Amino acid sequence: MSSRPPNLTFKLVLLGDGRVGKTSLVLRYVNNSFSEKQQATVQASYLTKRLVIEGVPITLSIWDTAGQERFHALGPIYYRDADAALLVYDITDNDTFVRVRKWVKELQQMASKNIIMTIAANKSDLVRSKKFDIQEAESYAAAIGSKLFLTSAKSGTGVEEAFLDIATRLLQNKKNSVEGLSPAPPRKGIVIVDEPEKEPPPKCCS
Repeated sequence: MSSRPPNLTFKLVLLGDGRVGKTSLVLRYVNNSFSEKQQATVQASYLTKRLVIEGVPITLSIWDTAGQERFHALGPIYYRDADAALLVYDITDNDTFVRVRKWVKELQQMASKNIIMTIAANKSDLVRSKKFDIQEAESYAAAIGSKLFLTSAKSGTGVEEAFLDIATRLLQNKKNSVEGLSPAPPRKGIVIVDEPEKEPPPKCCS
């Protein structure tokens, strides 16, 4: 009788300035919908998305936070125990990219050390020329061990890819962690209930 892999739940928090399109990205991803008249989020809203990656059922618990400065102090409530963060900025407004850098510093100081960060350059549909410079953002993302995705909640471009990348990396982290995913078929039922293997101590005086 083959045992099914456990359903994994991960907490994902969206952070970024007000009006950069965080809510629109979540609604596009979860409900495949978009509204030009999306209301600004007050405090936070919560949605879930179920998907299967490499045969493992995953539930993303997505927290969409308010971007206005007056709600900034609430940030730690949502990201303190988050497994991943999607940092969103408006590709047409460099100030919102500066805010992403501030969020990253805050996460590095206060969030889980293993938090996965992904950056979304949103509203890419508004950029007429494809020559806009995203090199700085790409270099920055690479420097913090993150990835950059060009997204448009309006057209749907890049949205699925950004969330899928987060979920895939979360699963990979889980597989690489000490508890891992059990049962692991290649191990043939052997469960290691200790730390990862260490080098045996050198034999003395033989």
